[in-house]
Amino acid sequence: RRNPYVHMNFFGLLNFQAPFLPWVLMGFSSLLGNSIIVDLLGIAVGHIYFILEDVFPNQHGGIRILKTPSILKAIFDTSDEDPNNNPLPEEWPGGFAWLEDQRLEG
Repeated sequence: RRNPYVHMNFFGLLNFQAPFLPWVLMGFSSLLGNSIIVDLLGIAVGHIYFILEDVFPNQHGGIRILKTPSILKAIFDTSDEDPNNNPLPEEWPGGFAWLEDQRLEG
């Protein structure tokens, strides 16, 4: 739903737009003889998530219901300026220091 105009294809046989991917996968699953209950449940959950995350918060007076708990943010969020982050020095591509002080004389 966030990319409604992206074109996709299924095994090079069927062209469709991205929002129809769950329905195409459900059709393929039914062609293989599988139950479509799991696919329908996934489509329903996906629609509920889309409405709670993208539609409802953008409505007048809407609030964001799905929020990441602060304990998870405290555990997994890292600051951009991590003093313990010492990246390994990278070798210059092609053995030439492209970013060193180079002046054009002219």
